[in-house]
Amino acid sequence: MSTFPPIADLVEARAQLRQAVDEVLRQLRNGTLPDAVERERIDLKEEAGRRGVGGLLLPGSPHNLAAADQLANEVACLANTPGGGALLVGVENATGALLGAVLDEEWLRHRIYERVDLAPAVEPITIDGVRLLAIYVAEAREPVEGTDGKLRWRTGGHCEPVDRAEWWLHRQNSAGHDDMAATSTRTLADVAPASLQIARRYLQEEAGPEDAELVLAGDADLLSRLGVRRPDGRLTRAGTLMFCPADRTYLSLSIWDVEGGDVLLAPPDLSGLSLIEQIAAVEARLDTANTAVTLRNGFAEFGVRRLPPPAVREAVLNAVAHRDWLQPDPVTLTFVQADSALQVVSPGGFVGGVMAGNVLTQRYARYPALADLLRAMRMVEKQGMGVDRMYREMIALGHRPPVIVEDPGPRLRVRLAGGDPVVPVMNLLGAIQPAVRRRDVRMALIVYTLLHEPFVVPEQLAAVLQRSAAEAADALEAAAECRVGDQPLLTHFKDVWILSQAALALVDAERDRPLLRRRGVLTYRRPDSAEQVARRWFTVHDRFTTGDHAVLTGLTKAGALRQLERLTEDGLLRRGPEMGRNAHFVAGPGLAPRVLADRSETA
Repeated sequence: MSTFPPIADLVEARAQLRQAVDEVLRQLRNGTLPDAVERERIDLKEEAGRRGVGGLLLPGSPHNLAAADQLANEVACLANTPGGGALLVGVENATGALLGAVLDEEWLRHRIYERVDLAPAVEPITIDGVRLLAIYVAEAREPVEGTDGKLRWRTGGHCEPVDRAEWWLHRQNSAGHDDMAATSTRTLADVAPASLQIARRYLQEEAGPEDAELVLAGDADLLSRLGVRRPDGRLTRAGTLMFCPADRTYLSLSIWDVEGGDVLLAPPDLSGLSLIEQIAAVEARLDTANTAVTLRNGFAEFGVRRLPPPAVREAVLNAVAHRDWLQPDPVTLTFVQADSALQVVSPGGFVGGVMAGNVLTQRYARYPALADLLRAMRMVEKQGMGVDRMYREMIALGHRPPVIVEDPGPRLRVRLAGGDPVVPVMNLLGAIQPAVRRRDVRMALIVYTLLHEPFVVPEQLAAVLQRSAAEAADALEAAAECRVGDQPLLTHFKDVWILSQAALALVDAERDRPLLRRRGVLTYRRPDSAEQVARRWFTVHDRFTTGDHAVLTGLTKAGALRQLERLTEDGLLRRGPEMGRNAHFVAGPGLAPRVLADRSETA
């Protein structure tokens, strides 16, 4: 049974392009220039900025910004060209002389991405001792502007301006194309038997009434009903990737004792296994590393994992579904045992308008057919909801929400930091009625915010929910309709929202206070100083009263007044001009500059 190499076979156009590059390199070795047909798709480039007086070739630099600017525009041109193309860097265009390239490939890929929002595959090639770079560029789904804001594509061996309407006219002819949905040459005979057993196991774990028959279906019927086997018996590329033995490791898992410490488990070689077999192997190792904590509820005991398994699975499978499969690097997973933390790094940056600030609201699948296959096998939730589930599952155990950022390369990094669950937080989120709201990521984020901040307003909550202020206001109204026992989850205080007394009672128990303080939960309740609460209040108000401080902190009015008077003595507050029932405090000279900075950050 032959293995499936994703880079060569995953996209037919890329495989053909590699063959064209190999042919051009063969001709260059023989001292001849490639013909016009080959140079239509393969462009020869020398690094910009390496010519001195009289055309003398100067030493190159791994971080040559002039070359990065030049190549970014060439990449944009090829991305706009039907079928894409490739650049051979380090070759004199007119003569075909091998000049060499010293650009660092990782640095170059990220610099191109910064300039034109595309991250091509950049690979070093050595010919007769001369290092060249091959840059492979796939056809783009949308027009790609150069660094000057203009559109160009390749015609007659040159980059020429193209009208945007003409670009879209061509794109309509290939609308809806997904490389993963294309038909491969593989059939059922190429499928790893164990991969189908694992697929059935995943289906059985999440089986609904409609899945029972599918679990028992024959192999061919199973693949057909999963949408990866065509009527002629051939598999789609998504099916080939998922079920056929691979020639490499797709998922590389390391387990460390502490951050930067000893490696307890080095990444095993998973080549020869299909993608679904590798996923199962990695999940099994993570399941062993992700130990459980025994909790008590009355006379009953139950175990809770330090990282919620649904969040772990979504982090892994989102990386698989949305990574750039044209990059050869594996998805890298690191589990730090002392912190119960998992980091997942996948090749390829954000696409389709998704950014770190809108991952909860923006949906886009780089490979829709692959994402659909994972859903069909019940391995992930419905389209684009995996990030929501990660947030919800982490917050439900009292952990911080996931960290999702784009690193240079580009690469996406997801970090889940777990540990012992915070039982009072679990109790609060588990008590919300109606029960369906426990699955609402907005409710989880509102509760999380109010466990760490004394109050919220829609304008500041909008950034947390990754929605508009109006949508945040709607979410707060929905949360206020939720109940904890027979009391509301939230209450209105003046023009802000706070946790109700019933909600606070479930969390703020004396015995749990040390753990809550370590996790940053309810640190504003009965604080040693009023400074942090006052600073927070002044981000949206100009005056602060003793009653305000008492309501937010749970102190008596006398205790609240003592704290505010201490801040006045320290120059952080000063008394307002009014007395009696209108008495209040305003920001003093020691606090006002910080209040202004806080307001600008939250504006």
